[in-house]
Amino acid sequence: YHLLNKNRHLEKTIKMEEQGYQLFHIQSIHWNNPIKKEIWKSIINNKLFNSYKIYARKLKIIDLSNHKTFVKKFLNENHLQGSCGYKIAYGLCNEKNEVYSIMTFGKSRFDKNIEYELLRFCNLKNTSIIGGASKLLKHFERTCKPNSLISYANRDWSQGNLYKNLGFEYSHASKPNYFYIDMNEKIINRLSAQKHKLKNLLNENFNENLSERDNMINNGYRIYYDTGNLVYHKIYKKEKL
Repeated sequence: YHLLNKNRHLEKTIKMEEQGYQLFHIQSIHWNNPIKKEIWKSIINNKLFNSYKIYARKLKIIDLSNHKTFVKKFLNENHLQGSCGYKIAYGLCNEKNEVYSIMTFGKSRFDKNIEYELLRFCNLKNTSIIGGASKLLKHFERTCKPNSLISYANRDWSQGNLYKNLGFEYSHASKPNYFYIDMNEKIINRLSAQKHKLKNLLNENFNENLSERDNMINNGYRIYYDTGNLVYHKIYKKEKL
């Protein structure tokens, strides 16, 4: 049986935060990926106040909901988690229609008691848009008039400060999630590695008597536990008629 403390990265994060520091967890699969590496460099430079700064009041809001290809490309090149499915997307652009920020929304995926989810927000790499997130969120609130909104801050690189500044309330911290990595640094997510699916994944190397994790580790996969998410929500009070 393979012993592994699934909270080891989370514990390091908490200890650093108790000392007044923020700890970044940079995975090798990110640092060895040219696109992700540049995003990480941008995040670090932003923390060091080395980003190019633009005020959101100088930019205009554009509806990008039907520009799926562009939004996907922008998110993949500027957000560590890349793109994901969405229903609504707004951006900030200059007079030349050059996009500097994108924020996407969709129906809440994991909490059915919440109406909408803020799925992704990011700026162009090495750029800080002062007031950008607030401007985009307020436009969404005016346009879609949500009853409730939820979002998740990945603790590997976020302390949730953005959500606090946007008026979200802290809900709770989720437990660490995990995934597997093979020798070529290909990621196998936990849903794909569920035990009833392992026979097709591992073929003759699958052992029915072993757990999912032991099967994967015995076949050369490494398991990585992240630090979980900080969960934030906004509940909007509707005015009575």
